[in-house]
Amino acid sequence: MKNIFKAVSSAVAFSAVIAASPAAFAGGILTTSTGLQMGVFDHGGLGFSGVGLNRPGTGDAITPGCLCEGWGAAANGSSAYSYGGGTSGISSSVFVAGGTSDAGVSTVTTSSGLTITHTYSAVASGNLFKIDVSILNTSGALVNDLRYARTLDWDVPPGHFSDDFTTIWTGSAGGAPAGNVLHTSFDPFAAPDPMVTRGVFGGPVDANAVDQTGDLGAYFILAFGGLADGATRSFTTYIGAASDKASLLADFAANGIGAYSYSYDNDASTAFGWGFGGAGIGLPPIGGDVPEPSSIALLGLSLIGLKMVRRRKAA
Repeated sequence: MKNIFKAVSSAVAFSAVIAASPAAFAGGILTTSTGLQMGVFDHGGLGFSGVGLNRPGTGDAITPGCLCEGWGAAANGSSAYSYGGGTSGISSSVFVAGGTSDAGVSTVTTSSGLTITHTYSAVASGNLFKIDVSILNTSGALVNDLRYARTLDWDVPPGHFSDDFTTIWTGSAGGAPAGNVLHTSFDPFAAPDPMVTRGVFGGPVDANAVDQTGDLGAYFILAFGGLADGATRSFTTYIGAASDKASLLADFAANGIGAYSYSYDNDASTAFGWGFGGAGIGLPPIGGDVPEPSSIALLGLSLIGLKMVRRRKAA
C-alpha cells in the first residue's frame, strides 16, 4: 500500500493581504535548508496541499494513510482541536507566511476564549521544524485545567504501515509521564481532545517503549493547571526527519527535547520524529534513546562514586 509522493507547489490562495507585512493564507508549505517540507493548514494541522512531513528522497510520513494528525487545547473541561484537516471548537484561524521559506505563524481563537499561536521556524541542521506554542487566556476570567494535546499517525515510507517501528519516550526514565506530560499512547486514531485519554493500542499507555511494530503513532497530553486572564503559557515542540535514528536523536539532544516519539521503516534508515522541548514542560532534556534500566543504575553508581572522590579530595 504505497503512495507515490508528488511534488506540490508552495503556491497558495490568498485569503487576505496585510499591508507592509507577509500575506495571510489558508495555509502554506514550509521548507528547510535540507528540503524537508511541512504543509501547514491555517489552523496549525498538517497535510495542507497534500504535504504532511516530506523528506527528499524518502517521501511523506504522514499523508500515505489517513490524515490522522492534529492538536487540541482545553480549559475548564471545554476542548477545541484540529484533526484530519478539519476543526472543532475553533472560531477563527489564519496562517501568515514568514520572511523565509521555513517560517510562518498559525493563530487560532477558540470558542472558549483561548488564543493559540504556533510559530514555525527551522533549527540549524535543517532536519527539524521548531514550533513555539503560546496559549493566551482571553476569556475574561481565570481558567482551570489548561491542557494541550498532539496526535500523529506515523506512516513512514517505503512500507508505511506494518514495517514501521515506533518509539515513545514519556520524559521519565521510570516510564510514567513526568513534568507537564499527563498522558501518552501509541494510538493516533482519534481527534486530539485533551480531556480524553486513550487505552492500550499496539503498545503500552503512559510508559516508555522502544521499536513497537505496526501501524502506530503517538499521542501526548500536556497539563498546565490554571491560567489567569490575560496570561500566556508557552512551550516548544519540534518535528522533522533525519537520515537515520542516530542523527535524529542527535538533533533532539542539540535542541533540548525532553519527551518524544520517532518512527522508521525497516527497509530504510530515515527516521521521522517529534517531541517537546524541556523548557516550558518541566522536563530535563533527554537527548538520546530510551536508557536501559541497567544503564540508569550504572549512571547512578557513577555519580555516587564521583561524589565520594570529591569528598575525599576536599578532606
